[in-house]
Amino acid sequence: MHQGNEASHAAMSNLVGMSGIAAGSVHLAFGVCRAIDAANDIIYDHRYNSSLEVAHAHAYEMEAVAKEAMKIIARLEAENRNLRTACQQRGEHIRKMRKCS
Repeated sequence: MHQGNEASHAAMSNLVGMSGIAAGSVHLAFGVCRAIDAANDIIYDHRYNSSLEVAHAHAYEMEAVAKEAMKIIARLEAENRNLRTACQQRGEHIRKMRKCS
């Protein structure tokens, strides 16, 4: 029986050690999970900020395109007014010529 007690005592000692290792492993696993989550958050933030910068750059480019389009439209409207005026003057000239003949 004395020998059984020693084996029991050794098993209990090992159990305490194994429990400590298991608890440490669980804490390590939780720590690794938290580290992975933090890394994922950093990656997400980086991608979000990069996307935001690209969107801002695109918005500035689109603003420049819109301003240039407005200039072109203004020139076309002016040309259209000039052409309408010229057509109107020509029509008046043609009517005067017809009255004279």
